[in-house]
Amino acid sequence: MMNSSSLEGEKRTSRRLIRISRDRDYPLKHLETVLLPLFQKDYTEDSLRVTIESANHIWCAYENGQCLGCVLATDIGSHGGLYVILFGVCESVQGLGIGTRMLKKMIKWCRKRRRSFVFLLTEHYNERAIRLYEKAGFEKHFHSTMYDEPLPEHGQGVLPLMLLI
Repeated sequence: MMNSSSLEGEKRTSRRLIRISRDRDYPLKHLETVLLPLFQKDYTEDSLRVTIESANHIWCAYENGQCLGCVLATDIGSHGGLYVILFGVCESVQGLGIGTRMLKKMIKWCRKRRRSFVFLLTEHYNERAIRLYEKAGFEKHFHSTMYDEPLPEHGQGVLPLMLLI
């Protein structure tokens, strides 16, 4: 599904060895196992597969061969932006810093490649996610464009967040 790439990160989290990498040949089932339970009200199995296939970049956190978290992202605009389509960590391991580490890995990757911004959408009531993103430097962004180019549209109840790199 995805092109192979070298391992980008490995770290012990509370005596757990969690490996975070980008754009490996992740088995579709691994991604679905993480994302479908988290986004089942918004995605069917088929629509999630379409979304996964549309991602240009995928970061995953693994422990002992089990996928614990995923970031799906795609390139946006002509100024080197990145749009985070989906971001999720298995409920059973939320709060252990895995999401923070994946986010930091993605931001570091963007900086190395001189990306100009990262854009994402989250539900306005998801305070935990909003805190995570704001802690990483994201700010609320209520404009429909960036560098005079359109950003992904969103409906009511969704909070747009932007990180300028």
